[in-house]
Amino acid sequence: MGPARAQKSRARARSGSGNIADRVTALGDIAHRIRTALSADPDQALVRARGASERLVASVRLAIIVLLVASNVVFSVANGSFSWVTVAMGAAALLYALVLFVLPRKISAPWLPWAVSTIDISFATGTLAVALVFGHPLSALNNRVTYDTYFVAVTIAALRFDWRLCAFTTVLAIAQFLGLSTYAFMHWDVGALRSDTHGQFFAVQFVNRLLVLGGHGAATIAIAMWARHLRLMIGTDQLTGLLQRRPFLERIEEELSRADVARTTLSVAIFDVDDFKQYNDKFGHLAGDRALQRISEQLRKSVRTTDLVARYGGEEFVVAFPRLEVQLASRRADAVRGEIADMSLGADGHALTISGGVASWPADGKTFEEVLRMADERLYQAKSSGRNVVIGPLPVSLRSAGETGV
Repeated sequence: MGPARAQKSRARARSGSGNIADRVTALGDIAHRIRTALSADPDQALVRARGASERLVASVRLAIIVLLVASNVVFSVANGSFSWVTVAMGAAALLYALVLFVLPRKISAPWLPWAVSTIDISFATGTLAVALVFGHPLSALNNRVTYDTYFVAVTIAALRFDWRLCAFTTVLAIAQFLGLSTYAFMHWDVGALRSDTHGQFFAVQFVNRLLVLGGHGAATIAIAMWARHLRLMIGTDQLTGLLQRRPFLERIEEELSRADVARTTLSVAIFDVDDFKQYNDKFGHLAGDRALQRISEQLRKSVRTTDLVARYGGEEFVVAFPRLEVQLASRRADAVRGEIADMSLGADGHALTISGGVASWPADGKTFEEVLRMADERLYQAKSSGRNVVIGPLPVSLRSAGETGV
């Protein structure tokens, strides 16, 4: 081989290696995008609900399988059909249920519901496939007990509050059963077979069962979407669009866990609209609602995207500043106070101001309740000192020069 041909050969080899590497990179990127799309959820309360429901589902699954195995053993002994196959299948079912019972208690990854749903469907399909292995196609195609486990798997998918998971589980169940059935059609003349326990095959019944499974899946998708909608409605204040108290506290628990692991701080500010009752009495509740909406909009604009803002009750707001040192959080809170004081929020251009108290974890308390209590005490000090002021831990007591309380 001449030098020119050898050089071309090396160039092609490098090009081929580069193409393979590019393909692998592209496939990895696609897999990452799919994984992110399937597992990402902006509402962490739903993520927590899925984790709790996974443990509930595992307990229910174990109870159902124990009852089914016990009843199957009793039935087999009663009619004289008890065999090692019955024992092996019962043991496999129990082992499967025990593994999935332990798994969600050890792993809380967002991919777990997808993996468990896949295993649920595949286990049902595998059980039906055993009948094909032993040469009983009607036992696989007409087995209503095992086939109905598809419905159970699709139903419990709705407990994860994710319509995507319900759709995935339904499609996977139909696809696997169709694949199993196709294999049976290719290797047996199922229409000519008869069975004392499973009758005979009718195409109309077969199609109807698939349609019912698909319809059941569509119903669970609607249930999951509605449950998600209700959860989001419950977690959001209808007037301001901010978090309500309970979901805010749930998110705080997550932030405290992260802060504890990373040994960082979490600062919190409580704001209260000054003399809001008098404003309501003078201008009416509709004007008061509009003012609260404007204040909420300004709070959202004035904080970082990683900060948590909630309406804590009435005219009271709370902002959590993850990974922000308390002195900086106090300055940020005072800047928010100044921005709101400069706005014409009230009716007829009437000025509205806010006062605030700032505290931080873990300096002001071991629990968030203790930190919040300290922030509330500093808010009370701010109110007592003339309003339109933010008070944080010493030596910080922030109030712009020349401003007076309202």
